[in-house]
Amino acid sequence: MKKIFIFFIVAISLFASIKANQKSQIISINKNRAIIKNIDAPTGSSGVVIHHFDKEHATIVAAAKLIGKNEIEFKIFSALKQEALPTPNIKPKVGDEVILNYLYDRGLIISPNFSTYKEIKNLHKNIEWIHPDLFAVELSKNRNPAPTKEDFKKFCEDYSIGILYFAIKNRGYFVDCHSFKKLSSEEIINSDKDIQTPFYSRVKEIETNWFNFYGNDKITNYNKYYKNLLEQK
Repeated sequence: MKKIFIFFIVAISLFASIKANQKSQIISINKNRAIIKNIDAPTGSSGVVIHHFDKEHATIVAAAKLIGKNEIEFKIFSALKQEALPTPNIKPKVGDEVILNYLYDRGLIISPNFSTYKEIKNLHKNIEWIHPDLFAVELSKNRNPAPTKEDFKKFCEDYSIGILYFAIKNRGYFVDCHSFKKLSSEEIINSDKDIQTPFYSRVKEIETNWFNFYGNDKITNYNKYYKNLLEQK
């Protein structure tokens, strides 16, 4: 038990060092990539590029993802997309502000049961955890009992979430909501009893859409399903 406790402390310290909303600045641009000033963020961290018109006016002009040492890749920031409004035609420029680890202080826990969910929530009180009931309700509306990466990404955009936490067997994985890259992991005490699929929530069952012939079936093996999901490229 002592070994597990010590590892918890190390793992918590590791993720605690990944601070939310780390700021940097674009130094140079080459097509859809840019070099930014040195920043303390893991590869795969997502964020935004902000253009400041003056001291009082600014706007998000792109989504960003850290792909290497101080190098980002950017694309359209779809979270602000409005069908009734034109998309702003402003591209990132040298000097624009970059915020990575964007919204890492808001997350969603995917766990097999309530005891594991409660343990994770207590371990990481610095994060505002959105209750998995909300995600389960969204899946239920679409009659989709096996969430895909696209389902997670859309939920993250709709609820302004930056971090996903997957409890798989005896490990917990911090995953960036938008790049779906694993940022860090830790050892957890995870019971194989009372496994709820597709994950712990108070929504007891999510029905399959009989008319969606290309949709996903219900999850039969919790650990195998999410392990494979995180390994998908």
